[in-house]
Amino acid sequence: MTHAWVRGAVIACALIAPRAAFADEPRFTSQPFGYLRMQYIFVQDDPNVQFIGRDDGFELQNARVGVFGHLDRVYYFIDFDGAIDERAQINSPQGKLGVALRDAFADVAVSGDPPWGKWSNDRLVIRAGYFLSWANPEAQVPDTKRELVDRPIEDRGMRPTEGWQTPGLTPGRSLGVALRIDPAPPDDGARVGFEVAAQNGADEFASNNDNNYLALSAAALVRFPHDGWIVGAVRWNPRTVGELPFRQDETDYTASAGAHALAGPLSLGAGGIITHTVYNTTNGPAQNAYGAHAQALYYLPTSHPAAIGARWDILDPSTLLTTGRVMEFTVGGLYAVPSLHVRFQLQATHVVWVPSRQIQDDRVQLAAEVSL
Repeated sequence: MTHAWVRGAVIACALIAPRAAFADEPRFTSQPFGYLRMQYIFVQDDPNVQFIGRDDGFELQNARVGVFGHLDRVYYFIDFDGAIDERAQINSPQGKLGVALRDAFADVAVSGDPPWGKWSNDRLVIRAGYFLSWANPEAQVPDTKRELVDRPIEDRGMRPTEGWQTPGLTPGRSLGVALRIDPAPPDDGARVGFEVAAQNGADEFASNNDNNYLALSAAALVRFPHDGWIVGAVRWNPRTVGELPFRQDETDYTASAGAHALAGPLSLGAGGIITHTVYNTTNGPAQNAYGAHAQALYYLPTSHPAAIGARWDILDPSTLLTTGRVMEFTVGGLYAVPSLHVRFQLQATHVVWVPSRQIQDDRVQLAAEVSL
């Protein structure tokens, strides 16, 4: 009887010990965050186009606030932005500030070892909610790590009053689910991750889908030491556009890629996207669109992070038109004060449109960012 009791006690201790060790870990955590980005922008006034360049002044790029955390094996992330630029029509010089949801998703871990309170990026997770997929390479570059004032033109497009308004080519946020592994940055070597996502694929601010089909994407990501990474993705998105009774079906086939590397004091980045659009309803000629960028910055040997550099961008929204292609040549720099969570950025951009569309819209931008 005594030996049986001892064996039972040993087994009970073995079962209880992991629970006791895990009891010290907080079961639920939450961490608020936020940042503000504001710029002063000067755009050259085009003598022939009334809406280009005649609204120089301050613009709020981001007023982001959110919270993230975990509950055992579930990680959650929610944030809003109060600097959404709302305009009634294309090329309108009058915009209004709006507030919109930017992310709202939960990751449920399906592999890995406890304690779950110490979240690991290397776990296989199922993501569900409203999120930006890796089909957009710029998903790897948070706003607070962007080295120039603007995102590349293939991502942001040409914004109202800065030129002839043109949407970017990269997919925005959308409701859906994904199976993914986001590898943590390694100390040496490389780590590989992937994402397979099914999303609505409708307009970024759409509350539901635009038809009965989902946008499907698959991406692979390789991370290297010192914030180096390479990502490549493909995406299929059958869309519906227009208003009833004139709704039309279109299908986008997209391939994208991006990369970033640090080589000593040099920071190198590049990305590109190409979209082939088939017009299912009208059976019109297919359209190709493409965009790309390459940039390099040199970090100066100063007490605070400071860098100077340049970027080249190109965007052609349609091969069916001869007036839309635009290139940008940008030089700029940044200066950061980490102890104050502050960054300052300055850039000057020379814009070159196709010869058939002679637009004068060079610009200078000064931005300030505070991380909360």
